Amino acid sequence: MKKYFLLLVLSFISLSLFSQKAEEGLRIQFGLPFAKYGKFKHDYKNGNDTQYPSFHIQADKPWRDGFRLGAYLGFAGQKNESLFNEFTEITHTYYRFGGVVSYDLNDLLDAINVSPEIGVELYASLKTGFSLEHIKAENGINNKENNFLFDLGVLIGGRYNISENIDIFSELGYGNAGFVTIGFAFDM
Repeated sequence: MKKYFLLLVLSFISLSLFSQKAEEGLRIQFGLPFAKYGKFKHDYKNGNDTQYPSFHIQADKPWRDGFRLGAYLGFAGQKNESLFNEFTEITHTYYRFGGVVSYDLNDLLDAINVSPEIGVELYASLKTGFSLEHIKAENGINNKENNFLFDLGVLIGGRYNISENIDIFSELGYGNAGFVTIGFAFDM
């Protein structure tokens, strides 16, 4: 019951970002996470591991002074084929969704007289949400299992403006199914 209440609250917060009024518009980020960690990486001793391409999509808008509020969706997956395990093929897929709040670090750096002069915007993000884990194991018959997992992550990132409305970005930390995420951000 508590999971569903938290999901409802996160959904409300994520949807309410579109009703916020601010001088800036919507920002959409498309990223590819690398260097998977924790529940997104399964180390099987024997067999051939295949990592599915992970992706991460995030939309956010200005919320309060220096803060942005948004929502994210993501996917991660892995497949292991082995003749030595109990199952000949095990597949883990994760469908992720949740809310994100980011804080612009450039204002903080300016206040302590450390300002990046190269046009990079630095920020920190806190992400919280859920993952739907789908496990499929085959050994002549298919065994399937679904788990509902909690996501929590902290990231530090930077954006560099390459044109009027397009940025490239990189994020480091827990939160996108990989330690490092690179991609493009579009300002609407």
